[in-house]
Amino acid sequence: MEINELRIFRAVAQEGSITRAAQVLGYVQSNVTARVQQLEAELNKQLFYRQRGMVLTPAGKKLLDYSERILHLLDEANKALNDTPEPEGRLSLGAYHTVSYLHLPELLTRYHVAYPRVELSLLTESSAALAEKVLHYQLDCAFVMSPLHDDHIVEELVREDELLLIASPGNNIIDDVYRQPFLMNTKGCLHRERLETWLKLNGIISVLYMEFNHLEAIIRGVMAGLGASLVPRSAVEKLVEAGQLRAFAIPQEFGLIQTYLIRHKDCMVTSALAKFMEMLKESPEFFIEKGTVRSEDP
Repeated sequence: MEINELRIFRAVAQEGSITRAAQVLGYVQSNVTARVQQLEAELNKQLFYRQRGMVLTPAGKKLLDYSERILHLLDEANKALNDTPEPEGRLSLGAYHTVSYLHLPELLTRYHVAYPRVELSLLTESSAALAEKVLHYQLDCAFVMSPLHDDHIVEELVREDELLLIASPGNNIIDDVYRQPFLMNTKGCLHRERLETWLKLNGIISVLYMEFNHLEAIIRGVMAGLGASLVPRSAVEKLVEAGQLRAFAIPQEFGLIQTYLIRHKDCMVTSALAKFMEMLKESPEFFIEKGTVRSEDP
């Protein structure tokens, strides 16, 4: 097995497609196909089921685990040999949508000004998808909504916020808000799961959803009278104070949201990552003292 073959194999496994893997790698598709076939012939094992994409066989899953560890060690060696006191190189970050939209832009701007030689990248996805990418060495660190409790992960609580039930200004009775359409992210979003649990406790079983996968669109839709939503206080506090939204608190067991910074325990903390974590701890948007989340009765 050659290193380049393992890189090609990993790309096909991650993308689930020869075509997409070739695009990611910048190779000709026929070359990727040939190298995968060559690897299978060398190992005398079928690594992929070739139906509706490229799906790993049990042997392929075993090889992927070893490939990721081998390639990670090579990448780590390269980082260690080229790391300098002055941060440079690539820093790959991940964040779930709320943090990416509300809290990271100013921090990343300050970081870029301070360390312009670092190539920053930010991936915005669900917490579950980000956690998978950290576990597979695809991100240096990520902001996720809940702790993983995984032995391979280092995690730290960096932010607390609370979810508020919001509606247009004319709404003064919370029971009326429960029966409105809810503007929320697609199914699987933690905010939506909390909302459904809370509504069931209040006797609301059937909920009409309008799916808006963008926080600003959700807030503007609520302001326009399309319906209600459940969003972080930090996203709407000024609008509530200005009378542009009506907000209702919900019990803390449903409303408290915590943000964790996670990274793989085996990943090297480069100077670029170390400076990012340093700046993060000095940022007013993060490392809020525990217990400062405010609650009000509806």
